[in-house]
Amino acid sequence: MSLEVRRHDNRRAQSGAVSVRPDAAVEAQHQSFDARILQSVRQARQKAEARGARSSAAERARLSNASLFDLSRSQEILAYIVQEVLPGLDLDEDVAKLTTSMLKDEIESRRDLQHRLMQAQSS
Repeated sequence: MSLEVRRHDNRRAQSGAVSVRPDAAVEAQHQSFDARILQSVRQARQKAEARGARSSAAERARLSNASLFDLSRSQEILAYIVQEVLPGLDLDEDVAKLTTSMLKDEIESRRDLQHRLMQAQSS
């Protein structure tokens, strides 16, 4: 890299300025670095796609497990948040009441949905 130093006549305001001009070697290094980065990104994408193809069958089998979407577990988590987490947070009283109310409504709607699903399965 070459440096060019320019001095201004007004030395009281600014004693000297340095301007940096990249030369051909620096430009070549930049281009080489960019090319390596692009190659690395492409290789990472190819590896991820290969892993995705292998794991898609296992992923489909895991997602077909009905207990994954068990509503009772999400109800337990929401109840825990209402009972244990929210009281410990430094929230404005109105915000805490609104949040508690919304979470309790969500718990109730999940109970209703679970009840309807059980009725549909038993019929």
